[in-house]
Amino acid sequence: MRARFGPFTIDSETRQLLSQGRDIHLSPKAFDLLCTLIETRPKVVDKADLRARIWPNTYVVDANLNILIGEIRRALGDDVQDSRFIRTVHGVGYAFCGTAADDPRPRTEGQARFCWVVWNGRAYPLAEGDNIVGVRLEDLRSTNGTFVGRSAVETEVSLNDGDLIQVGTVDLTVRLWATDKLPETKKMGRGIT
Repeated sequence: MRARFGPFTIDSETRQLLSQGRDIHLSPKAFDLLCTLIETRPKVVDKADLRARIWPNTYVVDANLNILIGEIRRALGDDVQDSRFIRTVHGVGYAFCGTAADDPRPRTEGQARFCWVVWNGRAYPLAEGDNIVGVRLEDLRSTNGTFVGRSAVETEVSLNDGDLIQVGTVDLTVRLWATDKLPETKKMGRGIT
């Protein structure tokens, strides 16, 4: 799913929430919850269904769901009293109440993928344009530190196929496809926050 709402663009495939091209951080569960609400808009999704989708086969209390909704509202600058995006239906659940449109630039199945990142044995494709990680990497004053190999990233660096990136305690491996065929003007990555 790729959709635009207000100043935001959300892409479930790349797991990015952008505001005017700037990456907005959401925890993985909050991101999944926001995607669910947008995909089911304008329908109200009851709390039991949301818990089953976000925490399958796990018992959690409503407070966990409330915490994620609060995180989403803070990230979107939404106000519970004057909701632009997330509507609370007391005693039932939540609904996405903003105007959202499918992104007019959908990806096609046959579209070539030039780059991807492997983490925990799973490949994550990188889209054309700005990505969190891509051909170039820049640490945007992260608190965890960013390393390529054993070297700290202090300025923007070019990445090569097989480079190991470490962000805090997370290790990522970069895979580049046909790097000699990438256009000179293409800049695939902007940084990690």
